[in-house]
Amino acid sequence: MNEIISSLEEEKPPGSPLLSGAYLRGIIDSDRVFVKYEGANPTGTQKDRISENHVKRALSLGMKTVSVATCGNYGASISYYSRKYNIDAVIGIPEYYSNVRSKEMVANGSRVIKYPYKYEEIVELFHKISERNGWYDASPGSRNDVYDIIGYSIIAIEIYKQLGHSPDYIAVPVGNGTTLAGIYYGFRALYDYGYASNVPRFIAASTSGGNPIVESYMNGSKKIMELSEEKIRETNINEPLVAYRSYDGQKALDALYDTEGYAFYVNDDEMINASHLMKMNGLSVLPASASAAVAAARVLKNNDECVIVITGRDH
Repeated sequence: MNEIISSLEEEKPPGSPLLSGAYLRGIIDSDRVFVKYEGANPTGTQKDRISENHVKRALSLGMKTVSVATCGNYGASISYYSRKYNIDAVIGIPEYYSNVRSKEMVANGSRVIKYPYKYEEIVELFHKISERNGWYDASPGSRNDVYDIIGYSIIAIEIYKQLGHSPDYIAVPVGNGTTLAGIYYGFRALYDYGYASNVPRFIAASTSGGNPIVESYMNGSKKIMELSEEKIRETNINEPLVAYRSYDGQKALDALYDTEGYAFYVNDDEMINASHLMKMNGLSVLPASASAAVAAARVLKNNDECVIVITGRDH
């Protein structure tokens, strides 16, 4: 937690803006709801929070290659920072995904390998080949994933500093659950060290195509469930969220129970509609990221203060 408190005491501008609820008109109409817009990051998603940390750490360890298995956004981010810091990157993606950002990865000089496997299978494969080849493994569930939690915890610090306090609720889209877990970790540290008077209640949003975190919470399970692969329904819209295994799912599930939070499935049409409304209001939002706004709208009452974490802009 020392890294979090050090970040609190640093005098530097936030990594992403906290915007007014005006961008949510038509979804949530309240002046007590805000948007933490991670789409303002260099590659347009919250993944930049962790990619730069991993690339710099790989260099500090004297490693020449960083590797990651991705659905798209994380790979684009790793490729950007690998190019910036002049280190090789190897990126694995499922060949059947839309991968609209794969050209971006190649343009950044990364080696992109497409596999006829599911995302979760490629993650496990990359753990093995990274170990075998001496690559720095930035994939979820690797020995380095503690830096993901630390990286995302800074979002909590920024929200606290931007608002001047902790809000009542935080709404976050979940796939692997890493972003939610990291933000929770940040707010928990603020509370435990006496800075904040409360830990926000967390609202998790994911795709109705299937996600272990939402499924586990909706079923009252305190242990993360792994879903049947056959029941997962992947689409171009829900790719960032759909999963049969969530690598930081237990951490995210624990956060939901600890804060007496909520978890909801959101379908593709709801995501697309919310993304369209936010675009009409002047903000580019990836449909999967808009799921957090849809979920929050199901919970919030008039006087509730909430920050909705929009994890990425549309591409």
